[in-house]
Amino acid sequence: MRSWVLTFVMASSVWGGGCGSAALEAGVPPRPADGPQPLATNFVPESCGSITGVVTWTGAIPEVPPATQVRLHTEQSGVENRPIALAYAPRIDRFTRGVQDTVVFLRSIEPRRAKPWDLPPVVVEFRDSQLLIRQGERVSRAGFVRQGEAVEMRSAEADFNILRGRGAAFFSLAFPDPDRPRTRTFSTCGRIHLTNAAGKYWQAADLFVCDHPYYTVTDADGRYHFEKIPAGDYDLVAWHPNWAFLRVERNPEWGIPFRLEYAPPYEVARPVTVGRGRATLANLTLPQ
Repeated sequence: MRSWVLTFVMASSVWGGGCGSAALEAGVPPRPADGPQPLATNFVPESCGSITGVVTWTGAIPEVPPATQVRLHTEQSGVENRPIALAYAPRIDRFTRGVQDTVVFLRSIEPRRAKPWDLPPVVVEFRDSQLLIRQGERVSRAGFVRQGEAVEMRSAEADFNILRGRGAAFFSLAFPDPDRPRTRTFSTCGRIHLTNAAGKYWQAADLFVCDHPYYTVTDADGRYHFEKIPAGDYDLVAWHPNWAFLRVERNPEWGIPFRLEYAPPYEVARPVTVGRGRATLANLTLPQ
């Protein structure tokens, strides 16, 4: 018989530094569901440049205690406890201060001038008590899908899971059994905040529905890179979810958290000029 999972946190209800200044849509304003915008119809490879940089953290590095997963076994007595990381806990290198899994993107790109969409398909997956986004060889808590294209969603666990989406899309999809994928298409640009509505409150991820492919996440050293960018002036944005809680909803019978409301994300932006045939260095620093 399947085990039931109950959870609680051995810590304060608000962890880490205060709030960021970004809106939930992370600089990607929702647009009516009018289908994908024309892409790359005016793309000229010969007039493009590139941007490379690092996202670093300034100030004290936050210490974020893990949650505790409690599994109550129905076929035997006792419980199994294990610490489990919060999805939004920052991953900061203590020597380089590079911030891993920071979303970096360009604002004010005209889709017709952008390069063809070259990001791999997105798979949202429940695995090992976490909510993950797979995009090609990269596994992260953020993914990027072109407006109007399908996203595969699946569970690799025997536990019951419910994928909940809020923001640019509003939905709940149940996954009672493993290895039974579902697909969904998103036609409105913006950020979709993903969580698990089946009690695994520490799980979270973000899906960005985009009209151009200049989105990425930083590597373990905080580095990022864009290439084939049309020459011009843009805003370069670094975005990171906040791990501090504004509100904790608890199960009225057990007193265990089941839903978290996070503080606004951290965001920093800077102007950047891309020149034809030029490689531009543009570093960003969080928080601000």
